[in-house]
Amino acid sequence: MKRWWWIGFGVMAIAIMIIAAIIHQNSMVPVTRWATANPLIRPQHSQAMSLASPLEDQTETISLPPHHLDGTDWYLPITQHSHITYILHDGQARWIVNNHVLTLNNAPTDPVGQLIYAPNGQILAWSTPQGLVVLHANNTQTLIPHALAGYFTSHNVLDYVISMGSHLQVHTPDYTLSLPTTFTFGYHPFVFHAHAFIVDNQGHLEQYSLITGHAVPIATVRPARWPDVIDSLSYSHNIVVLLKRPTALPAYLLIVKTPHGVLWYRWQTGLKPQIGISSGHLVINNLDPSGQLVTLAHDNLHPLPQSTGLFSQSPRGIIFQTSQGFILLSHIIS
Repeated sequence: MKRWWWIGFGVMAIAIMIIAAIIHQNSMVPVTRWATANPLIRPQHSQAMSLASPLEDQTETISLPPHHLDGTDWYLPITQHSHITYILHDGQARWIVNNHVLTLNNAPTDPVGQLIYAPNGQILAWSTPQGLVVLHANNTQTLIPHALAGYFTSHNVLDYVISMGSHLQVHTPDYTLSLPTTFTFGYHPFVFHAHAFIVDNQGHLEQYSLITGHAVPIATVRPARWPDVIDSLSYSHNIVVLLKRPTALPAYLLIVKTPHGVLWYRWQTGLKPQIGISSGHLVINNLDPSGQLVTLAHDNLHPLPQSTGLFSQSPRGIIFQTSQGFILLSHIIS
């Protein structure tokens, strides 16, 4: 009996030594987390959003125009007489305008954030390493050297940014704003109908007036954690900024400034998120792990019934492809 007691004591002693070794080893390895408690330094009273209950929406089936590309998987109707069809995997693009078919030979492979259009449907533009390419419906094409981030106003005038060595110049018909080249911006920095411009000043997200040049803070983040501004947009009185941390599994930070405060949501995904506006609501894809579109309502994020790949931001709203064809997200019931 005594012998079994000593054997049991020995087993317990060995187990205690193993546990102590594991605890010591873990104490030598620092605990790492991809997310801090609050990614925003300012404002101090920002509010984290969460994924809440689903919302319903209404959709319409959209028919492709005559002469569209076979295999079209991205469709942008601009006006009744101006349509763009795309095959995303190889960058084939076609502009069907005024009953003519124009092949977009040097259009960007990914049109999201790169391809823009005038509201009258008669002018397109897109970014290239050489500058902004501008294409008119009569098939005349020009290049604005060193130009970036184009935006067409409601009067079909092209605003843009030019890199001028030590500074950036934001060109509009009525105002030219000069900014340091240390400032960065996303796909769509022109907001509020080109009355303002969104920049990242080393972690300080700011809204510059293109009427007065005055800057208003949006939020402040840690620039080492969130170095890349991906996109920005405005709707109603709200400003939205999407940032990225380019790690092995990229992290994204969505910031929404409203008249009542600043909201944020942070997540990781290997898929490129996209932000857009449909029936006056902010819509995001590749945020919900289920793949569903998500909308903002009542200061939280709510999944919608649909899942999409890349969508197009048409004048009527968001359009995407499903197994049933192309769908317009026409109304969100909030």
